[in-house]
Amino acid sequence: MPAWARIPDGVTVEQAAALPMAAETAWRALDGLGVQPGELLLVHGAGTTVGEAAVRFALHRGIRVTATAGQTRAAALEEIGAQVTAYGEGMAERVRALSGDRIDRALDAAPTGGRIDRADQPSPAGGSLPTLIELTGDPDRFLTVSDFAAAAELGVRTTTEIRYEQMDEFARLAGEGILVVPVARTYTLDRIQEAAELSRSRRPGGKLMLVL
Repeated sequence: MPAWARIPDGVTVEQAAALPMAAETAWRALDGLGVQPGELLLVHGAGTTVGEAAVRFALHRGIRVTATAGQTRAAALEEIGAQVTAYGEGMAERVRALSGDRIDRALDAAPTGGRIDRADQPSPAGGSLPTLIELTGDPDRFLTVSDFAAAAELGVRTTTEIRYEQMDEFARLAGEGILVVPVARTYTLDRIQEAAELSRSRRPGGKLMLVL
């Protein structure tokens, strides 16, 4: 292991195993964006584990959050203090209405190719990125952790250098209930195909854990 931390009281082994990748990616993305306390951050794809971790970290840092998410995680995100709007037709307009037409920074954590207007239709070139750039007004104020091909084409920033020096901090925040990465289901290895099919559906509802 490149890094490790003790599992805090009240956190299960499965929850602890779900933390590092989502937490590290979200933490690194917020640092890369340079978003400051009091600013308004748009998290697109906040229903993903990385997206939800980013929302939780941002709120903990004193950053205001507008989030896009499906019904599965919307209530949980609103409960912790984010303004949430659903995917679907007219979502960009709803984001503007929630934000007062002012978004300081934006983070894309949606699955690659996720469309901002109609999640049930094929994505246009660049997926949701062009609309998110328009909402922020500047591609330099926007970062994606998923759609790297579109980011290269559109001049959007990405972050890929994995760092785990914050593991103790992640464990502390998990123990305090500030950081939660939802675990949707656990599977034994003989059910790995079932887990893969749910993962490919892009609607797992949280982390899918393989238990030995």
